[in-house]
Amino acid sequence: MKEGKIVFSVLAVNHPGVLLRVAGLFARRGFNIDSIVACRTENPAYSRLTLVVTGDEAVFLQVIRQLLKLEDIVKVMALEQDQCSSSELVLVKVRAERDSRGAVLKAAQTYGARVLDIGDATVTIEMTGQTDEMDRFVEHMESFGIREMARTGVTALERGDRTIHDEE
Repeated sequence: MKEGKIVFSVLAVNHPGVLLRVAGLFARRGFNIDSIVACRTENPAYSRLTLVVTGDEAVFLQVIRQLLKLEDIVKVMALEQDQCSSSELVLVKVRAERDSRGAVLKAAQTYGARVLDIGDATVTIEMTGQTDEMDRFVEHMESFGIREMARTGVTALERGDRTIHDEE
């Protein structure tokens, strides 16, 4: 079986400790989480967890089975790359002395990023987009000298009109 990455959209009851139980499950089973994003949904009674997992089809099926055994998990959907709209956020603080500041600002503009803060020797930039776009952006910013970075991981919704709340 071919190894790859898949995005899981998980609907959970919004109780304290749900994220900890999911992370604990992954640790106990030896599954690796590439990224995890958790937030309250449009209905405050529920949370959505978006997990990116590397593995093969057997691992993915086992992840679904194990997640559904947790009492607070309502639904798990596996989203293939072409079945979902996904995005992530990166905040990056780069070195930007007076002589290089113009190049940093031009690079941010070229990538469609937004400048959040300009310090005496740094510029803080925000960018959202697909993972591969974020990777290219970060790689380009490394040439200026990244002082600090925070990256959210992938969040995703299924394409089309269907939602995680719909019956199968």
